Amino acid sequence: MKLMLTSFGIGESSAPTRGRSMFRGMPPVSFRLVSEAFMPDYELLVLCDQVVMDESSFQQLIDSPARAYSGVADTFRALKAEGRIELVDFSSVLRANSDLLDKMLEHDMSVLDQWVVPLRESLATWSQFSRMSMHILHEAELLHAQSSDSADAAHYSLHTAAQHRLSDTAFQSSEHMRHVLLHEISHLMHTAGNDASYLSAMVEDALRSSEKRKRREYRSALRDVLQSYLAYVNANLVLARELNVPFHDRLDFTPFYSMKFLSVGIPEDDAQKGRKQLERLFTVAFPELAIQDTSALLKVLNDKRIRDLRQLIGDAVLGKVQFDEHFAKSVLAEVLGSERKVTRFRNILGYLTLPIGFIPGIGTPAQKVVEEAIGLPVMKKMKQKHRWFYMLSEIADSRA
Repeated sequence: MKLMLTSFGIGESSAPTRGRSMFRGMPPVSFRLVSEAFMPDYELLVLCDQVVMDESSFQQLIDSPARAYSGVADTFRALKAEGRIELVDFSSVLRANSDLLDKMLEHDMSVLDQWVVPLRESLATWSQFSRMSMHILHEAELLHAQSSDSADAAHYSLHTAAQHRLSDTAFQSSEHMRHVLLHEISHLMHTAGNDASYLSAMVEDALRSSEKRKRREYRSALRDVLQSYLAYVNANLVLARELNVPFHDRLDFTPFYSMKFLSVGIPEDDAQKGRKQLERLFTVAFPELAIQDTSALLKVLNDKRIRDLRQLIGDAVLGKVQFDEHFAKSVLAEVLGSERKVTRFRNILGYLTLPIGFIPGIGTPAQKVVEEAIGLPVMKKMKQKHRWFYMLSEIADSRA
């Protein structure tokens, strides 16, 4: 599969060159795996033979990545070395479609209330991710403030003040929602501290109260924020259409794409269906086989048995397979059965070829050649059904 990865903030031309967000121009990261830094979405990349990225964003990621994106940069650097990255000038594609983008945004903004629920859901997803990665975000904001102007420093102080006040019991509180809004608004709209704080407070109230949404000042704040969200979403939709490829964006933008797709009768993007099924395989059925580093990813992508894994995921998307505890037990039972058959076959084959080993001069080597010539094709056939499992198991064992 060929897939486009989005470049966060693409199509938004008002970003300052100094002190800009570390997220700007970056590809999506995993919202499930977080360590000392952000991690690539391995479930998605396993499904891709070729990845389309914005040329300038890729160079930014490879040449001068933020510390939080260092691991992501390593992965995409390795993919590029293997010829798996196609670079495109996203900005030139968007400039050629500027009139269409203007019309799309005007149409979207004509009915503001339809985007209230997607915005709420988007912020809820970001809230969960920010809780997982708060140590990364805190460090990034500190570095951002140290290298930026006074407005960015004010922005940082607002972030850290909110972070220090958060606790597990108050995580879903109004205070946390204000912090989440502040973070998203400042990064997506490139708004300095005081303005971002004002907008976040106004939008929080607008999302909570339909009555306040009728008042001009609250509606205006909501409109400003949604305009930035939707301009970015529309840019990715146009890019995917022009490049004729499916695309993947940060998961917190999924509610907006779902609303867009629903309006044209598309329940869900096929690429997302596949990613979700592979994530389920790695979280529910066989978590010990999950791909969690660049080395494992490259081994999978370069193994012919990846076709079997992708076929399995395709069957799951179609509802032919369900990745649950029963699936895991049945696969393990069949694999153990196959291994017993292989062991019995090896024993029988060794007994049948034993006389060859007594031939003077060539006995032992000749016996091994005959065993391999007869045995390997038969044993390969015995393991045929679950070749994907053997592949993932071998890779998991290699890193143990």
